[in-house]
Amino acid sequence: MAHSYVINSINGLVLILVGLTRYVVIPDQPVTALAVPVFGLLLLACTYHLRKHNRFVFHTVTSLTLLAAVLLSLQVSADASWSTQDVLLLLMGLSCFIATLFFVGSFVRERRLRDRSVYKDDL
Repeated sequence: MAHSYVINSINGLVLILVGLTRYVVIPDQPVTALAVPVFGLLLLACTYHLRKHNRFVFHTVTSLTLLAAVLLSLQVSADASWSTQDVLLLLMGLSCFIATLFFVGSFVRERRLRDRSVYKDDL
């Protein structure tokens, strides 16, 4: 299983790239559509602290990533037409859900081992 900081970096890059693509490709986007790429930048800024195994940052990033996944998934329209915007929102939401699953899996694996051997290769 990959480390949390690697998953966070990948998720942050996906949010930045797909969010900027959504802003450029879809016409008439408000400036608030750039909130997702900014959130991706904030996640990338937390990568250093995740690498140093800061528990507060780890739990904060996990909860904010789950919140972003729910909010992005709720923005997908309910009708059957899959527009470009719906596909991009779904891609960003899935990226956040998958990152959250990896975060929780890493936390559970560390708790089961109890000897912090999960992070021995980083120290």
